[in-house]
Amino acid sequence: MNKTVLFLVSFLAFIFSTASQAFPDKIFPEDAVVNVTLPPYGAKPDDNIDDTIAIQKAITENVDTGRVLYFPAGTYDISDTLYAKNSKGLWRPHLTLQGQNRDKTILRLKDKSANFADPAKPSPVIVTASVWEKGDTPSGGGNKAFRNNIFDMTVDTGSGNPGAVGVDYAVSNIGSIENVLIKSGDGQGVAGISMVRIIPGPGLIKNVTIIGFDVGFDYADGQYGMTIENMTIRGQKKFGIRVSENVLHIRRLTSVNKVPAIIVTKRNGMLTLIDSKLTGGFADQPAVICEGSMFLYNLSVDGYRPQPIKYHGVDISAIQNNELTRPSIIGDTKILQNSLIAVEETPEYWNADLADWIAVGARKDGEKDDTAAIQRAIDSGKSTIYFPNNRIYFLSDTLIVRGSLKQILGMGAEINLGAAKEPFSNIKNPRPLIRIDETKSDAIFFENMFFNAQYPGEVIFENNSPKTVVIRHCAGWVGGDGGHRHSYRNTENGTGKLFIEDAYLPGWEFRRQSVWARQLNPENNNGDGSYAQVLNIGSKLWILGFKTEGPAPFIETRDGGVTELLGAYNYISATDSAKVPADSVPYIVKDSTAALSFVSENFRDNDYKVYIRETHGAESKEFKGADLLPRNGSKGDKSFVVPLFRSQMIFLKPEIHRNP
Repeated sequence: MNKTVLFLVSFLAFIFSTASQAFPDKIFPEDAVVNVTLPPYGAKPDDNIDDTIAIQKAITENVDTGRVLYFPAGTYDISDTLYAKNSKGLWRPHLTLQGQNRDKTILRLKDKSANFADPAKPSPVIVTASVWEKGDTPSGGGNKAFRNNIFDMTVDTGSGNPGAVGVDYAVSNIGSIENVLIKSGDGQGVAGISMVRIIPGPGLIKNVTIIGFDVGFDYADGQYGMTIENMTIRGQKKFGIRVSENVLHIRRLTSVNKVPAIIVTKRNGMLTLIDSKLTGGFADQPAVICEGSMFLYNLSVDGYRPQPIKYHGVDISAIQNNELTRPSIIGDTKILQNSLIAVEETPEYWNADLADWIAVGARKDGEKDDTAAIQRAIDSGKSTIYFPNNRIYFLSDTLIVRGSLKQILGMGAEINLGAAKEPFSNIKNPRPLIRIDETKSDAIFFENMFFNAQYPGEVIFENNSPKTVVIRHCAGWVGGDGGHRHSYRNTENGTGKLFIEDAYLPGWEFRRQSVWARQLNPENNNGDGSYAQVLNIGSKLWILGFKTEGPAPFIETRDGGVTELLGAYNYISATDSAKVPADSVPYIVKDSTAALSFVSENFRDNDYKVYIRETHGAESKEFKGADLLPRNGSKGDKSFVVPLFRSQMIFLKPEIHRNP
């Protein structure tokens, strides 16, 4: 077997519940969303009349605003592609399509629609986009596809539409397809989700089912990685998932297919696949075909051939005794089949009682900004507060989360520090925009919040509570002056669990708490390398999907911390300085334990001297680029792939170590 790539495969039983998932109805106050069924749009579900023009009008007039387009329950008839374009016909991002319920809100393509007949010329039902600027490609792909979301709906491509694509998805840094069913009425179609335009990702796909099509999820190009969790693919004709040169991080994939569940077609491709079940294959078919690199863990395969993995043309059999002794990234070591941290699912909450909601209200006489108005909403006794997306909200002081509050919904509105530079400019002692104090609830949820806070002495969230905190679909422009950017820290009281999903915020510091993150993007382009983009001080930190820009360190783990990083894209070239700080180290492990899976991409002439430094007491080991694997397999490549690095000098506390 080729020894240049480390993989870890475990054919352990991993049984997902077959019970149908219950999706709550998402009902909103009228001023929280743009309802496509109301004037001036007037889409009418369940009447068998074409709603394409009405929905396109709603998209055209609201794209690039962050406003939520809301689709109440019913079936909406579609006959042509819904484009993320503004009134000038230009591609634009910041598009959120929100259904009432995955199984009740249905966008259905009419059977035998004229523009969906040719598989050689695929046509999507929904297409999201990047900002189009002069010189960009006309396809709408690109690296400025921020905050594109599709939530809680079904996309049905109907029958007799062999050229259909459910969603042609462009996303950058933050954005999600979540609680979505994409299906073909007759199994025909090119792809359920297509991401083959230029430089897609990062983003999050979660709780998504794709039924039918040639390919369930089609993912191409070489940058920037996507994160998938809880995906079901069923009934594909060619491949369940196809990846070319990109980086894909998957947890809990269920594939029911006669064809291969996953194929990685090119050497630069990288697959991380954990806690998944691949069933239904023909006895002569492999379940996974990989021409790139891969890390597989806790994988159950049934129905495929006895050698279910084809890696660079070599057939791989099941592993004996649930463990594998292979050459590791550096040197020979025994890799046992266990993870460092037990994975916990992100808590879910939806407040169905609109009487228990309150909007952030207007300013009172004499109030120069919205600080007091927001605090009044927090202290109102309601469980959910929301920001109507009809204005920018300006702050000048810290907001205190306390009392009965359980959920804050930003609704895509901008929260801005405005002219409050002085109180947020102490670099040595950053001041929080939001401080989380004791609440009556067992958890507090922050969702769809966007911050414009660009002073050097600020931190977005300061956690001063022992309760669970969930931060989802949050982003912003944070900090300034030499890259001083801080989004999260916890005090000695902030000991509760922290869950992060789909976050584009720089500067995270975790002190002795348990953290689970999915699709975390802490990029900090103009930092100076003096502090880590993520700092783990004695915490348990688990990450699925991680993307960085700016100088190292990317993650520093110290003081008995444990970090488990499953799938990362480190864009080494993306720093504002002329050269990367060569003496900085991307991954630092000091008196701690780490498991790391990542890809680096470097187009510069200079690079970091050391990529991983592990220190315990006076003993230290360093792993340089020359010790790592070239991503394209060719000697001299400046980009590297690390399917798995596991701490060579094991430093595990008994209460953290977990047997499989």
